[in-house]
Amino acid sequence: MKALYAAPLLAPILALALAACSPAKAPVPPTYDVAGVKVAGPYSRPAAQGGNGAGFFSLTNGNTGPDILFSVESPIADHVEIHESSVEGGMMKMQHLERGVPLRAGETVEFKPGGKHLMFIGLKQALKPGDKIPATFVLEHAGRVPVELTVQGGAPKGAGMDHSAH
Repeated sequence: MKALYAAPLLAPILALALAACSPAKAPVPPTYDVAGVKVAGPYSRPAAQGGNGAGFFSLTNGNTGPDILFSVESPIADHVEIHESSVEGGMMKMQHLERGVPLRAGETVEFKPGGKHLMFIGLKQALKPGDKIPATFVLEHAGRVPVELTVQGGAPKGAGMDHSAH
C-alpha cells in the first residue's frame, strides 16, 4: 500500500534529477547592431597560442545602400584576414578575400565553417572556451563596428585550421 503513495512523488523527483544531469546549453552569442549593420552570433573555436583561429557570424546590411566589409582588426592576433573555403575538383581550397565582402542593401552574408570566415593569424594567446575575443569590423559606409566573439567548443584541434601557408 505504501508504494501507491510513493509513486506520485517519484515522478517529480526523477524529473528534477534528470534536469540536473542534462548538459547545459551553450550561451547564445550576442547580436551587435551599429549604423544599420547587424552582426549576429559571433563565435570562434578553441585554438592554441601561436597558431591560427577562425571566426564565424552572420552579417546583415540593414541600410538602403550597399556596403563592404573591408577588414577586421583584433588585438589577439598578429593580423586578421577574411577567407572563403570552397571545394574544387574534390579538393578543399582556401582564398583570402583581399577586397573584402560586398553587402547589398538588405542582404545577410553567413560566415560559417566551410564557407566565408575570419582567420586570426598568429594568435598572441590561446583561445579557450568561454573567452571573449574583441574585434572591430571595418565597413566602407557603416564604419567601425566593435564586436566580441565568444569561444565555444572543446579543446583546440591539431592542424585542422592551420592556414600558415596563406
